Amino acid sequence: MNTSTINQLETYKAIEAVCVKNHSNWTDVKEFRGAFSRFALKVAQLDLLSENAGSSLSPRLENLIKEIEQILKVHFDRYFDYLQQKNSELYQIYNHIRRSN
Repeated sequence: MNTSTINQLETYKAIEAVCVKNHSNWTDVKEFRGAFSRFALKVAQLDLLSENAGSSLSPRLENLIKEIEQILKVHFDRYFDYLQQKNSELYQIYNHIRRSN
């Protein structure tokens, strides 16, 4: 697996960890709960597929990364932008992780 994919996977795992740690902030938001479930599932799939991947990015891995990025753009980024006013510390942590990739 290439370095870019490894970095993306680590970023996704860091985002997942922040969400799990701050579960109480979003547990009542039905739409985000669904988005988080899809995100966590896709990150787990990427993790499993990446273990068997060679040095090149397969079409399946590429599609999975696109799906994860879509979930982040449509659901996570918007939700954390909303949180900026309510929980700026959590927003800043998410934003730092998200922009580090």
